[in-house]
Amino acid sequence: MQWSACREGRITVGEHAELAVLLRAAYAHLPEFFGGVRTWSYVRPEARVMGRDGEGPAAHAGVLRRFLQVDGTDQLTAVVGLVAVRPGLQRQGVGLALLDRVRAFLGELAVPFGLLMCAEHHVAFYERGGWRRLSPRRSVYSPDDTREPRPFVDEITRTTLVLPVTREDWPDGEIHWNGATV
Repeated sequence: MQWSACREGRITVGEHAELAVLLRAAYAHLPEFFGGVRTWSYVRPEARVMGRDGEGPAAHAGVLRRFLQVDGTDQLTAVVGLVAVRPGLQRQGVGLALLDRVRAFLGELAVPFGLLMCAEHHVAFYERGGWRRLSPRRSVYSPDDTREPRPFVDEITRTTLVLPVTREDWPDGEIHWNGATV
């Protein structure tokens, strides 16, 4: 497996087409996303961590630095999303290797924390990769930044995870994303 981290502006249309195939396979339950050469769901990432093998893209995660407001105070984070491993490679350690590469890349960015939201059945995977589940808390976020403005979702989230990078303790309080997740 060859690993790389690439800024969004350096990814070619051909690479987007290859990544779209991976994302369509990994997110088959979301057919409205990743059509053609589209490789983002709600907001475009700033950078991507990718693993390639002889068959092409095998693993992927999108990263976007963003200031979130936590209990009214700005908190720099690297929002991580679009985490995907080619279905035939799942449960073989590729996903944990991807999370190791994401951690290293976030270290290069020198952000205090990585942050993501996921489905309950994925929490244990992220915890194996060093992510920590936050206690349930109010989160306010946009359901989608790629279409016309919509009302923000305001809910108690139970599957928000944080990865300490340069700091250990995520602040307590509600999270206002001021945008969408990656």
